[in-house]
Amino acid sequence: MTQLYSLQLDPCPGVPGFAERESLPPGALVLTDDGDIANQLSNSAEPSIVVVPPEAATWDEDAMVKLMTVGERVPGHVRVITSLHATGWPAPPQPQLLALQEAAFLAAKRIAHSNPPDSSFAALVLDPLAGGAPHPHGALLTGLIKAIVWELPRTRVYAVVTDAGSLPTALAQLRRESVCVRGLPVAYYRGQSTPATRLEERLLPDNAATVGARDSAPSWSTGEGPVVLAVGGARGITARCVEGLRTWPSMLWLLGSTDLETMAEQSREIGETTSTEYARKRRAADPGAHIAQVRSFYDRCRKSRESLSHLAVLRQRFGATRVHYLGCDVTDEAAVRRVAATIRSTTPRLDMVINGAGISGARRLAAKDLTTFRKVRDTKVAGYHNLKAAFSDPAPGLWCNFSSVAGAFGLAGESDYGPANDVLNSAARYETAHSGVAEYSICWSLWGESGLGPRTGFTEYTARTGQLGLLTDAEGQRLFNAEMGAQRSGRRAVPTPLGTAELQMLRTRFPALVDATHRSPYLGDPLRGDDGELVWELDLSRYVHLYGHIRESRALVPGALALELAAEAAGYLAGAAPVSTFRNIRFQAPIAVDPQVVRYVLTASYTPAGFDCGVVRVGIHSRVPGGPHDRRVQHFNVLIPIGDAATSDRRDNQGGATTAKRASAAMSMSGIFDHVRDVRLGARLTSARWEPRLSQGNDDEFFSRHRIPWLLADALLQTACSTGAPNRYATPHSIEELRLFTTDNDFMLSKATNGIHLRVDHSDGIAEGVASGSENGETLLAMKDLAVSGRDLAKWYGS
Repeated sequence: MTQLYSLQLDPCPGVPGFAERESLPPGALVLTDDGDIANQLSNSAEPSIVVVPPEAATWDEDAMVKLMTVGERVPGHVRVITSLHATGWPAPPQPQLLALQEAAFLAAKRIAHSNPPDSSFAALVLDPLAGGAPHPHGALLTGLIKAIVWELPRTRVYAVVTDAGSLPTALAQLRRESVCVRGLPVAYYRGQSTPATRLEERLLPDNAATVGARDSAPSWSTGEGPVVLAVGGARGITARCVEGLRTWPSMLWLLGSTDLETMAEQSREIGETTSTEYARKRRAADPGAHIAQVRSFYDRCRKSRESLSHLAVLRQRFGATRVHYLGCDVTDEAAVRRVAATIRSTTPRLDMVINGAGISGARRLAAKDLTTFRKVRDTKVAGYHNLKAAFSDPAPGLWCNFSSVAGAFGLAGESDYGPANDVLNSAARYETAHSGVAEYSICWSLWGESGLGPRTGFTEYTARTGQLGLLTDAEGQRLFNAEMGAQRSGRRAVPTPLGTAELQMLRTRFPALVDATHRSPYLGDPLRGDDGELVWELDLSRYVHLYGHIRESRALVPGALALELAAEAAGYLAGAAPVSTFRNIRFQAPIAVDPQVVRYVLTASYTPAGFDCGVVRVGIHSRVPGGPHDRRVQHFNVLIPIGDAATSDRRDNQGGATTAKRASAAMSMSGIFDHVRDVRLGARLTSARWEPRLSQGNDDEFFSRHRIPWLLADALLQTACSTGAPNRYATPHSIEELRLFTTDNDFMLSKATNGIHLRVDHSDGIAEGVASGSENGETLLAMKDLAVSGRDLAKWYGS
């Protein structure tokens, strides 16, 4: 089943995991298109600095390689540095930036050939990050980084896009980033216009259509239906999507690379013959004909025949007078303007542009040539800019680019196609941030019946390796129509449909890129609320093991489990960053395991406090739906510091401790909650022993996925709330800090420990608790300032 995700830039702390790399290692090849950057680096004698000139964009591959050749060896370290501060938009990329990307591609190709050990390849993009959105042209380099990381397994590949005010600061950030464990190998550093923030691209479940009210139905320039321009719309997935439009267009313009007359001639040339039959016929007529050239010509003719067939289907479906076809090379700016003038003369207003132009050159990095690289890139990038310029006044009401998952997260063999599509993704994000126009890029995976894959052999390869699934035409049309009908205000700029195969691949290759559902025992897919807040509908009623925690005949969620839920939510927001500290924990109202009428909602948000630290806020509230008594009740709150914030003494207070006093409550603990033994109770000190019960028929795989030892925390809370009376416990209200000194969860602790001691010191309703190993006394978990009420020992033991 295909799920819709959204590729978004999210604040995410940097998490160390690799050995640090120098920004400019000795002997490195530094490529730049900026003379000022080269001058600033000239004081460093170690690297070899090459300034790529604008005219290099017209050189052949040999000339480009000669420019980068320093001595006889292939450099083991490559750095690519550029500045986009003077780069305009929506102007097309400058020739020097295109040449720099080509030089970077050829440098990566040389590394792929030589496969040197302990090598590195890094890009640094100086970008003002205006409005928080990276300049789309930076994706020429960052998209290349995302692609080549698949094919350079012995090379450390990463990139930084930064708004740093100086080159030395940016280089320091590049060095900082070299150690980070991440999803995609690209990080974004903001610090000039906002507090220091590190961002990553994340694939988050896109449930935006269910958040907020739907907008009213779109209005078209005609009363009959939208006026649609489909580029590449006579063939492939664009044709299939247009064919499946639920709202029929009042006028449909199709742009293809070949004019109608030529397509008709080519179709007649091959007729109904197969490729083999046609090659045999041509060789009989001309024995000197090269078989590769014959088959290439046959393939062009076959595409023309396919386009004519699709054109006939569309005219039959929508009406011959509504469907028009024009031949146009989208990389030719003048040709695009002529076509635009023709269309405007008939239909001055365009409601929708579907930009599906693109060609594939899938081939491994070491075998890819510069000519193909340029052709694949320019069809997407130059084509996009030419179309945007020609149809800018008036602008279409809706602009949809057909992008690819190769642009979202890179793929082996797509070092040209991936960056080109990533430019479209970045363009949609940039336009959304700055102009507010309805522009988006759909990152398609492979279509099994249509699209580029079936005609290049790539589909067969990916199906065999299981890396990508194959969309049917019907499923692709359904997803496209869902996007076309999505509310304007809630639409994400880069929707990305992913199937099971893609998700499994990404969770292995880039575990921090996709959602943490596979690691989360309790939380399913979140909704995305306002200002980056994630929202979950919380229903724990199907988890049978939770019904062993009973208070006055009701199964309640233990407070320690709320901490586990918070840690799981933090995984969605902070990626691989470890959770070791919880602060300002507030237990405000009980949470029922079986909510019945009450609707529980868990919310989580991340506030950065630097490039590698921040705070996750998690809350659980309930609301009784409908009726005059609908009101919100807060049940739980916690702050989770991430990175350096976890060890600082700063307190980010979210409200004072609960002052309500409650009597002890009748509680029964069974199953996994019957795990506290040898309780020794005193007025000032309580001790006990933890005996986990996870080895008695419980689901080992399920408990192995928990993020923290929450059952150990529950055992410490039970010890702190013991009253000495059977089945009666005090009520915990708040904990100022709970700190973990182990990365093991309950499942791992239950397998590895011979016993854990629990100790709680009490003073006037405030307790300090520690769980420690019995063998070496090592602290595993500590609670500070636990507020409880109802622990009246005098009532049970007398004064």
